[in-house]
Amino acid sequence: MKTNSGALPAAGSAILHDEPESLSANVVHRLELEILKGQRKPGDRLDERLLAEQFGVSRTPVREALQRLAASGLVVSRGRQGLQVAQLSIADLLDAFSVAAEMEALASAHAARRIRPEQRRRLETAHQACSVAARAHDADGFYEANLEFHETISAASHNRILQEELRRLTVKISPYRRTITFQPGRMESSIPEHEQIMVSIFRGDAAQAGQVMRAHVTLLGEGLSDLLQFLRQYGDQNLLAELA
Repeated sequence: MKTNSGALPAAGSAILHDEPESLSANVVHRLELEILKGQRKPGDRLDERLLAEQFGVSRTPVREALQRLAASGLVVSRGRQGLQVAQLSIADLLDAFSVAAEMEALASAHAARRIRPEQRRRLETAHQACSVAARAHDADGFYEANLEFHETISAASHNRILQEELRRLTVKISPYRRTITFQPGRMESSIPEHEQIMVSIFRGDAAQAGQVMRAHVTLLGEGLSDLLQFLRQYGDQNLLAELA
C-alpha cells in the first residue's frame, strides 16, 4: 500500500487505522442483522464487554460500532442502564413507516427500470418462499423470505444512497414489522401484494411498481389501535415500553 508520494505509510498510521475500521464495520453489520432477525429487540441492553466476547474482537471496534449505531439512531443511551437498542414512540413509529413506504416505492420504481436478470430470479425465488411459508403458517420463515424480497428490490434499484438509507430505516422498524407478521391473515394478504409489485417491476412499469409498493408498506391505513393491539397480543414488553 503506497501513499501519494510513493512511500510506505509510517507505522501506526493508515495500516493500523484500517484494521479497527474494518472490524467495527463488521460488528455494525452483525448487530444490524441480529436486530433485523429479531435476535435483539428494542430496549435490549448492549454491553460492550459481552459484545466483544461474542464477536471475538477487542472492545475498541465494538465501542466504535456502537458509536456508529448511536449516530444513526439505532442505539440510544439510557443513563445508568447503559446503551440499548432504540425504541420508537408511537409518533416516530408511524412516521418511520410512512418514510419507509416512500423509500421502498422509490426503490421499486428504480428497480422497474434497472433490475438485472439474476435479480429477477432472486425476486421470484423470494416470492415463492413467502408463498410456501404463508401456506405453512410459518411466520419466521415468511419473515426471512419477506426480508429477502424487499432487500432484492432495494438492490435492484442500483441506487447506493437509497439502499444505505433504506437499510438503516428497515433495521429500525424491523422489530415492529416482524410483530405485524403475526397478525392473523397478514402473511396470506401479502402474497398477492408481492405478486403485483413483482409483475409491475418485471413489466418495467415504474409508476405502478411504486404505487403498489407504497400501499403494501404503509401502516397508516391500518390504524393506530390495530398496531397497538398487535403488539399487546404478541406480549413483548420491550416493544410496548414506549408505545403504552
